[in-house]
Amino acid sequence: MNHKKLSEEKWRSCVNSIPIFGIDMIIFSRENGVLMGKRINNPAKNKFFVPGGRVYKNEKMQDAFNRILINETGLTFPFKETTSLGLYEHFYNVTNWSKIDCSTHYIIEARLIEVESENIRLKINFDEQHSNHEWISLEDHNSKDIHYYSEMYINKVKDLNLIK
Repeated sequence: MNHKKLSEEKWRSCVNSIPIFGIDMIIFSRENGVLMGKRINNPAKNKFFVPGGRVYKNEKMQDAFNRILINETGLTFPFKETTSLGLYEHFYNVTNWSKIDCSTHYIIEARLIEVESENIRLKINFDEQHSNHEWISLEDHNSKDIHYYSEMYINKVKDLNLIK
């Protein structure tokens, strides 16, 4: 099936008209916490946020997961070894291109990707939407400027009691 990126004009029309389905990647290390990037674009500009992106029409979930993960971070990980943390709704009163109030509505499946500490030396390469990336500790996350929606993911990971 054909699953190509929409033109900018069609994408803007969609954002203004319908909810957008996407996948967020909660990349978690028991020793280091959750991997996040500092956003340089709206929505969530200047906040730490987990990597993620939208699913294209006719794109299978696994294919979207693989595309988003490699495009956003440069990493690969088997989809079948991840866990769904459920569906979330994200509402923003801005878009990437708008300086005035304009709502954006995402429906997001959050995927937990648990990585081992010896694999942390992976070459992480966040995309052009982020100024830098950091591992955010579950214990020390309040000292960082983390977006509310990513903060919800940290709390979900903490609730799973993955740290022993």
